[in-house]
Amino acid sequence: MNRYKTISMAFIILFFLSFNGLFAQMGGGHGGHGGHGGNGHQGGNDCDPDSLIPVTVSGTAIVDSSMMHPMYYLDENGDGEADYHLNFGPWWYEPDSGNASRPNDGDFVTIDGGMHDDDSLMGNLPVIIVYQINGEFWRDPFDPSWTHHGGHGGGHHGGHGHTWGWMHDSLQVVTVTGTAMVDSTFIFSHYYLDENNDAVPDYYLNFGPPWYEPPSGAERPNDGDVVTIMGGLFDNNNLPMIIVYEINGQVWRDTTGWGPHMGGRWIYRYMNQASHIQAPFDDDDWMDIEPGWHPGGGGHHGHLPDSLFCQMIQIFPQNAPNSNNENVFAAYEFGLFSPGGVNILWQDHMYGRHIQFANNVDYQLHYNDIQLQGFNIDESTIQVKYWNEQSNSWEVMGNAVVDMVNNTVTITDATVSSLFILTGQQNPLSIDEQSPTLATQFTLEQNYPNPFNPSTTIEFSLQDNAHVVLTIYNVLGQKVVQLLDEAKPAGVYQVKFDAGNLPSGIYFYELKVGDVSMVKKMNLRK
Repeated sequence: MNRYKTISMAFIILFFLSFNGLFAQMGGGHGGHGGHGGNGHQGGNDCDPDSLIPVTVSGTAIVDSSMMHPMYYLDENGDGEADYHLNFGPWWYEPDSGNASRPNDGDFVTIDGGMHDDDSLMGNLPVIIVYQINGEFWRDPFDPSWTHHGGHGGGHHGGHGHTWGWMHDSLQVVTVTGTAMVDSTFIFSHYYLDENNDAVPDYYLNFGPPWYEPPSGAERPNDGDVVTIMGGLFDNNNLPMIIVYEINGQVWRDTTGWGPHMGGRWIYRYMNQASHIQAPFDDDDWMDIEPGWHPGGGGHHGHLPDSLFCQMIQIFPQNAPNSNNENVFAAYEFGLFSPGGVNILWQDHMYGRHIQFANNVDYQLHYNDIQLQGFNIDESTIQVKYWNEQSNSWEVMGNAVVDMVNNTVTITDATVSSLFILTGQQNPLSIDEQSPTLATQFTLEQNYPNPFNPSTTIEFSLQDNAHVVLTIYNVLGQKVVQLLDEAKPAGVYQVKFDAGNLPSGIYFYELKVGDVSMVKKMNLRK
């Protein structure tokens, strides 16, 4: 009996032509480096984890070892044929903690994972990206690896939350050269370095959040590129991680402004100085915790431990859960970790727990004009809300102070929640109506098509000769690419924007004509 469902030769040829990188594990690949030959994905690569269907399936593993690197399938109904293709990531990938391993042919296994809703990826077999095998952690699709500074922190599936940091006050600065290995199973790629040319990663490379781009113009490597990395080495018990400072001699991140824990810091019950915690990639997002924060009691039975590692990051607004009825334009996640690595703001696989400190915490949350204009927010109506798991709703923090000059919101409150959001009412007037003089200078049309994949057209018109700057931003208001920066005569213009290398989500495009600008929102759906 044929253990694999029949795929026509014509389909195989077309599949190879269309998805060359998908089967790079079979030799060649795009990297030009024989030992790597691409990242070895097994279907469903570059997918958005939010688009995957959570599933748990049990069955017999089928391992096809006829290729350079094995392909994995699952027979769920015991008929001897594959019902699912199992994606364990690149052939060289191993989880950073736990005892999980790939199955042998004939093993009975239980798989927890995310199923791709496009069953045409692997010859009409549904693809499951593996999160757990037999209850052992394999990978966390929602884990923001750029905040990982040592080991797997439990993730959303483990109920511990996903921000984490290190206890070290300094890092060893190292310079290493090797071949880049890129795991693009998910929409945000993970980067590794093979230093000794054995086709196995020796370091994990932390380039920061996927939206971060350095002012120097340095770029992340492609799979198979030979690169020289200078950075801070965090040598944990698993794969050593390098926080990238330079790549091929170009500055990636200026570390002179970083605190000792890169976005996090330990606080202690009997500390005598305030602790300042800031987000790793925006110095204007921070929290100050004063001595006396500990409410008393022991470190068990629901009481706070004597020490906590505190961390904050800014997240995409659309990733704030249960926010469909909220007009969210900025969002933040906070973590409070016990010495054992458990985030006490996450429990029972649920987000949004909040606790009360014995005294107030000072917060500052930063937003920018691109976010305001892109979401058409009336700045005078901005509110800060936190998620209350007891009422199962977003609660307003009533003492927020909005600084419209510096684009910050400050709060003083004893509440520490895992999730904060900034919301605001829509401007009653459109941007055109708010500034009627704009129409006499230029017009900016809505991009078309919208939503789009992967390219769209942006049209604008100039009434007079002018210097024009057209820029694309992500949903955090951070610049992605500049499409135009030049003088233009009066007329109508159409500019094509190709987002083939960008993840799905909301983006903004801003047209500056002289000292006047307009921002519109667009939606990339892959």
